[in-house]
Amino acid sequence: MGARRRVRGVAVEQQLPSTVPADEERLGRLNDLLARVVETNAFQRERLRGHLPLDTLAGLADLPFTTKHDLVSDQAAHPPFGTNLTYPLERYTHLHQTSGTSGTTLRVLDTPEDWAWWRRNIGVVFRAAGVGADDRVALAYSFGPYIQFWASYEGAQDVGAMVIALGGMDSVQRLQTIRDYGATTLLCTPTYAVHLARVAEQSGLTDALSSVERVVCTGEPGGSIASVRRQIQLGWGARCLDHAGLTEVGSFAYPCDSCGGMHLREDEFVAEILDPETGEPVPDGATGELVVTALARSGFPVVRYRTGDVVESHPVDCGAGHPGRWLPQGILGRSDDMVVIRGMNVFPSAIEQILREFDGVGEFRITFYSDPSAMDEVKLEVELARPLEARAIQAQLRQTLGLRVRIVPLKPGILPTQIGKARRVADLRSTQPAVVRREGRA
Repeated sequence: MGARRRVRGVAVEQQLPSTVPADEERLGRLNDLLARVVETNAFQRERLRGHLPLDTLAGLADLPFTTKHDLVSDQAAHPPFGTNLTYPLERYTHLHQTSGTSGTTLRVLDTPEDWAWWRRNIGVVFRAAGVGADDRVALAYSFGPYIQFWASYEGAQDVGAMVIALGGMDSVQRLQTIRDYGATTLLCTPTYAVHLARVAEQSGLTDALSSVERVVCTGEPGGSIASVRRQIQLGWGARCLDHAGLTEVGSFAYPCDSCGGMHLREDEFVAEILDPETGEPVPDGATGELVVTALARSGFPVVRYRTGDVVESHPVDCGAGHPGRWLPQGILGRSDDMVVIRGMNVFPSAIEQILREFDGVGEFRITFYSDPSAMDEVKLEVELARPLEARAIQAQLRQTLGLRVRIVPLKPGILPTQIGKARRVADLRSTQPAVVRREGRA
């Protein structure tokens, strides 16, 4: 499907994802992939044997899940790359690793063909966000073994945009570079987008924000949270869009430029939204864990991969005709972030959403702990320009989440600044009840 946008007065053809192929076509691609993998991939062979070929896509439910723990354990037993490799090692040309923020680092290898698939998929993200050959894309990531920079670089190349690498710079240098080169698009985490806008104001560099037309977020929940998105858009005077992917899976959701949130890439993935305890599909309107199977990544395949991302099974399309199921709130949180407090399921992202509705909120830190009476409690330390707002925040948390939270107002600048994947949660309870299975994220 094509759409037209205007970049500085010039009409540009924008190629959006095509319609989702019929189940028969996707089933054929899936069976072809699994047949190739089961022949030479030692990790997958025993997991898939006796299940192939699949008669329908629904038959995928008979296959075992794959978790990050499975892959990490395999690499520990067969260092350094494990046995989830379909081809001889000399076929692989790209090595990346997960950040390890949720556990042990996982190493992921890609063949040239799989890396070209990555490039095309991130190109879809850029096109859906309205990025084209006239744009200058600033990548606020560090060089290193993590995939965000390299995949974003390839995606920008796929649409013919100029890439401005911001690795090895502090925030002020990045703002100066954005200003000097007239960057039109910024890629970063939602946390860093908020931080960079604040640094611009504090450093007298607000003119660096004027050329940026869109901020494309990934890496953590936030870009689709209404209050966070609004804060980014107000701070930058630009649109905020969200997308999602994993090092070990690929880019599985692209931004909905028309209605917000994201769409699942169901032309390249089989996506399931499942109850994390039972493994059964959740009904419309319910939340569940996103489980994905890539249809074209053969060198390091993952079958029924438990992403740990919690999404809503939304029964309504976005109204703009974009293919793939619509996730209007994007990634709601991480199953490994969710905690149970006094019998209630709590996502830190839900607390952040309420915080960002108040002006003058800086950094914050959430601590779950047990008081001497053995009651689980929540402490929220938050930097406030107006400390008197602490009472209003506490009331809003109670009204919206049904949760009593102890608020500790702090002066701005007290807490460490979060500029990458944010780490704002500490669980100090000796016994941490969990109602979902914990898996790691890239």
